[in-house]
Amino acid sequence: MKISKTKKKTEKNVPTSSHGISKWIKEYRDRFAIDIDQLEQTSRQYLAQSEVNSNERSENNNNNNGLSDNNDDDDGGWTVVSRSLKKTRQRMIPSTDKTLNRLRAKLKRSNEKKELVNFYKFQMTDKKIDQLDQLKMKFELDKQRITQMRQQRKFKPF
Repeated sequence: MKISKTKKKTEKNVPTSSHGISKWIKEYRDRFAIDIDQLEQTSRQYLAQSEVNSNERSENNNNNNGLSDNNDDDDGGWTVVSRSLKKTRQRMIPSTDKTLNRLRAKLKRSNEKKELVNFYKFQMTDKKIDQLDQLKMKFELDKQRITQMRQQRKFKPF
C-alpha cells in the first residue's frame, strides 16, 4: 500500500476512460487511496483515547489494590499469571516396589505401541520370511520327535 501525497514519476498513467480494464484498474487504485491527513488525525485520536483509558485503569488499580489481591497487574497493564501446584495422580500413588514396577511396565507397553516396527514394506516382508523360517524349524523338530517316539515304541500286548 503506497502512502504518498504526490505521484511518483515512475508510475504509469492509466487512461481515464471508464471502460474495461482501465475502469477496473482505476477502481482498484481508488480503493487503496488514503488521505494522509485523515489517517494521521485518526491515529492521533486513537492514541490519545488509549492513553486516557490506560490512565483510568491504572488509577482504578491503585484504588483497588487494597481491596483485591487476585489481580496481579504490572505497570504495562499485563496480568501476571503464576503457576499453581495441583495434586497429580502420581503424587497420590504410594511409592512401593509393586506400584513402581507396575508403572514401569505400563510405560514400557505404551512406548512399544508408539514405536513403528514395520514402517517400510521391506520390514514387513522380512518379518513374514522370519515367521515362515520359524514355522519350518518347528516342523522339522516335530518330525524328529515323532521319529524318535516311533523308534522307542515297543509291543506291549498287556
